[in-house]
Amino acid sequence: MTTLPLLDRESTAPIWFQIMRALESKIADGTWSPGDRLPSESELRSHFAVSRTSVRDALSRLESAGIISRQQGRGAFVERAQGPSAWTLPSAPSLLGEYSEDGRSALTSQILRAGIEPLPSWAAAVVGRDAREGEGFVLERIRSVGARTAVHVINYLPARFSGVLPDLRDPRASLYAAVTRVMGVRIARMHRTIEAATADRTLAALLEVEPGHPIVVVEAVAYDEHSHPIDVSRASVRTDRLRVSVDTGFDAAGISGERASGRYPSARSTQHP
Repeated sequence: MTTLPLLDRESTAPIWFQIMRALESKIADGTWSPGDRLPSESELRSHFAVSRTSVRDALSRLESAGIISRQQGRGAFVERAQGPSAWTLPSAPSLLGEYSEDGRSALTSQILRAGIEPLPSWAAAVVGRDAREGEGFVLERIRSVGARTAVHVINYLPARFSGVLPDLRDPRASLYAAVTRVMGVRIARMHRTIEAATADRTLAALLEVEPGHPIVVVEAVAYDEHSHPIDVSRASVRTDRLRVSVDTGFDAAGISGERASGRYPSARSTQHP
C-alpha cells in the first residue's frame, strides 16, 4: 500500500479515475502480477481517504477492461499485466494529455530532438502567428508505460516556448505543466482528431513494431485562454500497450461532452513528417 501514490486533491480528475490510474500503473510496472490479490476495498478507502463508491467505481472499470477480476468474499485479483494501459484524453485544462501524479506525467519520456527549427507548413499555419521566418520550437519524444514504448509524439510550438526545455529533462515532466509553470500560459481548450493508421518504416522502428502494425494517430491543437493556438501535436500510439479513450464529461465551464473509445473498424497508412 505504501507504494501507491496519494490523490491530487487539487486536480479536477475524478477520484475514481485517479484511483484506477494508480492501481493500473502498479500492475503495469510489475508491483502486482497476474494472480496477486489487490488491497481490499477497506484498505484502499483508508489509503486514499475516499468513499466506498469511488473505490468500487475504479475497480469496476479495471474489471470491465479485463485487467482484474473480483470474487465474492475474496477480493480483487490481477488478471493480466501486459494489456494496454489507459490514456484518457479529457477536455478539462488541468487534465490535458494523460493523468499526472503530483504534476508529473504518468508516462516517461525520452527526448529525441528539441530546439528551434523550421516548422512544417501545416504546423506553421496553426501556430505561426508569432513565429519568425517560419521557425518554432520542435519537441520530439518517445513516451513509455513503465519500460514499454507506447507513443511517439512531436509538438510544434512558437519559438518563445523553448524556455520550457530545461524543465523537460525530467523523464516524467509534463509539457503543458511546464508551459504553465515557466511561461505563465494556461491551456484552456483542445481540439483533437483521432484516426486509425498503420506504422510506416520510420514509426515502426521508433515504436518497436513491424511496418504496417496498426496504430492510432492523435492530432491536437492546444489553445490558450485568449483562444490563440500555442501547440500543434501529432501522437502515434501503440494501442496494444496504451488504450486510447475520450472522456470529456464536464469541463470547468460546465460544458458537457461525449465519450468515445479509441477502437476503429479499419486502418490506413499515414505518412508522418
